[in-house]
Amino acid sequence: MTLPDVLALAFRLFVVWQLLWGLAAFVAVWQDKRRAQGGRRRTPEAGLHRLEAWGGALGSGLAQLVFRHKTRKATYQRVYRRLLALWLLGWVGMIALQLLGR
Repeated sequence: MTLPDVLALAFRLFVVWQLLWGLAAFVAVWQDKRRAQGGRRRTPEAGLHRLEAWGGALGSGLAQLVFRHKTRKATYQRVYRRLLALWLLGWVGMIALQLLGR
């Protein structure tokens, strides 16, 4: 297997990882919003942040916008934005590796 093949495989795995964790985070934020509206027990913020840290930051951000949930809570957003920045750096790094590997 050549270096470009390895880099292409790594990029595909990275994308799949992001999609799976993004979907999990999206659903978790959606469920938390529904629970909040119904006055039921909520998902702890640490649990939502854990999903974001594992790779669900983009999915969580999309859910926050779609469901208008957690968008105005400054303490939550501070942690979320740091995690998002780290994953965006990961995307930049993976894209850069793809371009260098060609």
